[in-house]
Amino acid sequence: VEAIVRWLSFVPATVTSIPPIISTTDAITRKVQFKPIKGAYDPRHMLGGVKVDGEWMSGWCDEGSFHEYMAGWGKTVVVGRGRCGGLPVGIISVETRSCEKHIPADPQEPTSRDVVEMQAGQVWYPDSAFKTAQAIKDFNRGEGLPLVIFANWRGFSGGTRDMFAEVLKYGAMIVDALVEYKHPVTIYIPPNGELRGGAWVVLDPKINEEVIEMFA
Repeated sequence: VEAIVRWLSFVPATVTSIPPIISTTDAITRKVQFKPIKGAYDPRHMLGGVKVDGEWMSGWCDEGSFHEYMAGWGKTVVVGRGRCGGLPVGIISVETRSCEKHIPADPQEPTSRDVVEMQAGQVWYPDSAFKTAQAIKDFNRGEGLPLVIFANWRGFSGGTRDMFAEVLKYGAMIVDALVEYKHPVTIYIPPNGELRGGAWVVLDPKINEEVIEMFA
């Protein structure tokens, strides 16, 4: 019930109204104290803030407002909802650290075994590309939220297995979802971030110039 009520707090009352803005102690003009490093770091600290040596370092979202969803799937991408100055937004960010993908054994196959695969950070794999496209569609059609993408990708995985797993199709789904987006989209390349290869192609602001802006 708590999760349902929290989700409803981000959703507009009607399809034609704006998302509900609530009062907050975090001013829209405040500085983001967490600074991404050159190497791997937890992107959730950049989004929601973190305590370091007992001192609070604020993230991009208002304190305590960022809530991740679909965390166990497509782990090289972090998606969720948060507030900035009280305004609800949909958020997509990149996981810069390596992740484990767990493929459970098939209970109907006696010789089947659990498989654990490593996935590199800053890379879109078939599962995380599909997760990205699905999140964009959710924020657009179902929730009517502005979208903020923290872009720091080196590209798409290009292995033979990933090609058979239709990574190109899911990358195209990201483009399709952005073409259809009806609300403001902000693409931000954070400090020490990069955007290369196919990742630049699918996030090019020219995809939907009326709503997409890019900053670095």
